[in-house]
Amino acid sequence: MGEVLQKNFVFAFSNQGTKSTLKVPIPIPLDTTAESLAGRLIAAHNIPCYVEADLLKKLKEFLAEETEKWQDEFAEAAVKKLRSGSVSVEELARQWTKAYTKEIKQYSPPEETSDEVIFSEVYHALIHSDALETLFNLEHQYSIAVEEIIGSRNWELETTEKKHGKEMEQALQDVRLHTDEHVNILAQKHFEKSQELEVKWNKELKELQNQQKREYREWVMKVYEDSSKRLEGTPAYVQKVRALSRSSSDRSSLTQTDVGPMPPEPRLEESFTVHLGAQLKTMHNLRLLCADVLDLCRHRISNLGGLIVPQPQRLQTAMSLYSNNLCGLILLVDNRLNFYTGIKRDFARICENSTDFHFPDLESQFQHVEESVIEANKWRAERKLNEDGDRISVKSSSSGSSETQGEEKLKRMQNGDFYITKHSNLSEVHVVFHLVSDDSVKNGDISSRHPLILAIRNVLKVCSRNDVTTLTIPLLLAHEMSEEMTIPWCMKRAELVFKCVKGFMMEMATWGDSGSKTIQFLVPKELSEDMFHAFSNMLPQIFRVNNPLVIKSS
Repeated sequence: MGEVLQKNFVFAFSNQGTKSTLKVPIPIPLDTTAESLAGRLIAAHNIPCYVEADLLKKLKEFLAEETEKWQDEFAEAAVKKLRSGSVSVEELARQWTKAYTKEIKQYSPPEETSDEVIFSEVYHALIHSDALETLFNLEHQYSIAVEEIIGSRNWELETTEKKHGKEMEQALQDVRLHTDEHVNILAQKHFEKSQELEVKWNKELKELQNQQKREYREWVMKVYEDSSKRLEGTPAYVQKVRALSRSSSDRSSLTQTDVGPMPPEPRLEESFTVHLGAQLKTMHNLRLLCADVLDLCRHRISNLGGLIVPQPQRLQTAMSLYSNNLCGLILLVDNRLNFYTGIKRDFARICENSTDFHFPDLESQFQHVEESVIEANKWRAERKLNEDGDRISVKSSSSGSSETQGEEKLKRMQNGDFYITKHSNLSEVHVVFHLVSDDSVKNGDISSRHPLILAIRNVLKVCSRNDVTTLTIPLLLAHEMSEEMTIPWCMKRAELVFKCVKGFMMEMATWGDSGSKTIQFLVPKELSEDMFHAFSNMLPQIFRVNNPLVIKSS
């Protein structure tokens, strides 16, 4: 648009027999309403309220007249540029075409439905049909093949590691025949051999999972087409998969012994129903749960007469994959974006045990997250430089080594940051919020302004905007018990998290989310039963659970 102009607005009025004149510059075109501007003028210049109507009338007339003049001048200048040739007619036509196709529905091209959207709709239809059992059997057969590859890989790597250990031990013992240089060369050979084996097996596993994903999607589409056309091919698919399941029942039973206990260990849990809100109250479900956080991700499958019977939670997870009721989990991790150590390694192994047929694998998602982390850290660094005003001094002190350290620092996250991964091959979870935590969380005196507490608020906001209706939160902000977690420490931490989460849930209404949520407070499985009951008694006191009133008639 054209340049904004300043025009003087003059308004004369009488106040107790005295004539007064108001003269103020007003930008044309005006970026607000005439009513808003009139109110600001009355307040700023102490104009009597009885002339408000006259002021508003004159102001609207002034704005209409001056805006029309400004538009005429702008249009005339644009036409002159077009006639003089300073503006390309073709470029102007392209701009108008782009504006029409993007802003006006009748001129925009029809949006084609992607293959991912089609597959999601087909899968959602099949998982809610008689093909449910067949789908689970097929997924189980694929997971057995993946676990066989992983087992062979682990066995060969362990065997090679033991062999290398013996060779190195012999080389170190025989000092006369092996110098330091020989030992270093041997260590280098061992490292290269191990890397070669790992690359080989990972490539084979990747190829198998890609093949399974392709076959699975083709199979799902074929079954849906056959069932839609009511052909006789669909029962053949069903019988084929059931036959595969029965023939491999022995193998699957052996495989499941490695996955977890059969049946699963009983765990302490207690559920509550609360109503939160100042005026319009919303019902929410709360659950206190004592378990290992990764138990919510592991599959526990029973094999009854050759038929695969997954847990009810797994059935619910699969049926709600493409729905408005997703399940999320907060997983506490360190600030390095990898899966080589600690709980991240265990989580990656669980994801690796079966093919994800709906989302990219964990490594691919991490690569995408790394790009976003680098961009976010660059933005933080630029913002800090602008605030401190030290741009020149920072540039002058840079060096080759500092640049390398800077690249590594850009890949590190701060305490309270979190990144999200999506999964369809976990037991009770669709979305995992990897929340970065450091040793400051071990301090018993953290407040509601701690980065982890604020991060939980941000996680809840993401959940409310993306249909994640069930969220599991580590109540003590830790997945394992440690020495500093005394009884007073645990009680204080639980009270803090309960109160903060309650406030965040009440705040959900201001985020435009008035739906019911299920919040699971997870405590470490090493927690004593007495402490669990103490938390169970604390929760209804903080959330004020409404108990039914029992009236006895005399």
